[in-house]
Amino acid sequence: MARTKAQLPVGARLADYLTVGYLAMRCPIGKVRETLAQQGLESQRRRGMPHDVLIYFVLAMVLYANVAYEEVLRLVIEGLRPLLGEEGLTQATVSKGAISQARGRVGAGPLKALYQEQVQPHGPAEMPGVLYRGLRIMAIDGPTLDMLDEAANAECYGYPSSSRGASAFPKLRFVAMAECGTHTLCYAEPGPYDQGEREIWPCQSWRMRIPACW
Repeated sequence: MARTKAQLPVGARLADYLTVGYLAMRCPIGKVRETLAQQGLESQRRRGMPHDVLIYFVLAMVLYANVAYEEVLRLVIEGLRPLLGEEGLTQATVSKGAISQARGRVGAGPLKALYQEQVQPHGPAEMPGVLYRGLRIMAIDGPTLDMLDEAANAECYGYPSSSRGASAFPKLRFVAMAECGTHTLCYAEPGPYDQGEREIWPCQSWRMRIPACW
């Protein structure tokens, strides 16, 4: 599922830069660098594609799913410039190949660690649907997501069956708890498409892993 060459408007909107700033506010640069250091993935030099910038790039890709990688990177760089300054940022001419290489070096570990630490139930008590008699209201859901049509994804997640052969893309199933007031998906665990929700996330592990919900 390669991205098209869709571009952001010339002179990106203020809202786009504020979006990147909001990501940096909710997931502070200090926490990103600390997580990278804990996994031995901190950038040794600031040329090319610094790993802390890469983390925000991956987060922004979710918000700008139909925009080319280079355009998303340009937005991230401009949005982070007030925080990191000129010395802390890569050049805006980094190629798609350099972005892919940097993603390969960093992997999913830091993003998973940041998700597990940062994404928690957060709805205020006065928000409708957040609490009932002092208990946080959570729902369990098991959605699916299309993955890139690559051999590694096909082997790990598998293809769903259809009436006319296999599906076009491998499909991941994940189980998560959703905070009913905010719809925030917390404690998500991924698995193959053909696994049931109880296999991916056994019931007996819920209370041990998510004491904040009860």
